[in-house]
Amino acid sequence: MTPKRAVRLAALVLIACLIAGVLSMAAVGSQRRTTFDAQATSLQRTWAHDLAVGVPAASITPLQSRLREQRPQDEWWAPVWWTTDDQRLLTALTDASDTAYAAAMTAQRDKAQLVVTDGQQELTQDRGFMTAAQISAGQGWPAQLKAATTPDQLASLAATWQEQLDATRTAVVAAQQQAEIQTDVATAGGPSALVSQAGTALTTAGTDNLDPGDISDLATRLQSEESSGADTTQTAGLLYAALQQFNQLVSLNDQLNGEMRPLMLLADQASAEDTPNSASPQAQYQQVDQGFLADTTYDQMSTLQVQVTGIQNALAADLAADQCGHDAGGGSGKVITLSLSLQEAVFYDNGCVVGASPITTGRPGLNTPTGNFAVFYKTSPFTMVSPWPPGSPDWYPTTVVQWVLEFADGYFLHDAYWENQNAFGPGSENDVAQDYASHGCVHFPTAIMPWLYNWTPLGTPVIITN
Repeated sequence: MTPKRAVRLAALVLIACLIAGVLSMAAVGSQRRTTFDAQATSLQRTWAHDLAVGVPAASITPLQSRLREQRPQDEWWAPVWWTTDDQRLLTALTDASDTAYAAAMTAQRDKAQLVVTDGQQELTQDRGFMTAAQISAGQGWPAQLKAATTPDQLASLAATWQEQLDATRTAVVAAQQQAEIQTDVATAGGPSALVSQAGTALTTAGTDNLDPGDISDLATRLQSEESSGADTTQTAGLLYAALQQFNQLVSLNDQLNGEMRPLMLLADQASAEDTPNSASPQAQYQQVDQGFLADTTYDQMSTLQVQVTGIQNALAADLAADQCGHDAGGGSGKVITLSLSLQEAVFYDNGCVVGASPITTGRPGLNTPTGNFAVFYKTSPFTMVSPWPPGSPDWYPTTVVQWVLEFADGYFLHDAYWENQNAFGPGSENDVAQDYASHGCVHFPTAIMPWLYNWTPLGTPVIITN
């Protein structure tokens, strides 16, 4: 073979080898691309499944983005393609997918376990108030928890169990309340005793102008059920609760009743002192007093109590702020002022209020005189003798009082032990039936008279106004 021909043959062999190499590389590259795409598609299907069974999108979306951004984009013949480790990417994404699924399972299992724990605690605490079905359902939760294989199964179980647990707790509370009511009814003496208590409550409601609610209807129904031998449990419980509510109303009514007189006396004192805000105390008191007489329900009286407290605080603050600086009309030093319309006495020392008291003055026809007077006689004790003969409507038996301050001929400031200590104040001057109204003197509560007697020197001005 000639040299020229040998060279040509070698060239042909080289070209054939190159073509074979290229074809081999193309085959390998194509297979690698096919394998990568198949694995990537499988991974996408895994993610779709994971999302469908409850793995959070926040865990899967970053993995999808990573695959999209880092997958090889060049052709198989590009050098960069051959230097990229695509299997490492797929392995990393597969591991991350497994981790995300496991984390979702753990999170949902922990949530479900909390409900199971709460259920077991409820079963331990309140088993006696639960039905057999409720107990059986709760006992099956641990096995159901163990059998769950996907996050959404766990989430569904947790939601179902929580709903069942809430319903069970509601039923348990109702059962406990029913048991308490049955105990209360028994403690109260049973249905017959409740009917008797209802009668007493209705009498109180009529006397005190209070709303008895459904007490009458419930008592009638309970009495009928008891007579017929029917189950009285529900009606007895309702009547017991109604009586308890009514007792709360009675207590609030009594409390307000006890607050009305002190409020009246505060209003009287503020008016007698003519404090800066004293133009309205009487009107404020009259408003709440009328409300007290008219209100019949707990809600109405609760609202009224707030109003009473507000007026009390305002009047007390007004009196405290206006203690000094008064012109009592009797000059400097000690002065006693009496208001017949308010039935209120106020004691001043150099223009400052040192005390006040409700009083009772002369009855109609024997009114206490008005004007400016002064104490000219004082003694303790003192025997009071009626200037009217027996048989006269104005006669009174000889009476010993402990402290007297005479300010006009036959007119005294003195104690009156026979008068109810809560009767002093407006209206008492007209109470002839109880013999509280005086015959012209001025009655003071026994509690204040010793102080007034010692505080008052002879010559102290006594100013009496209408």
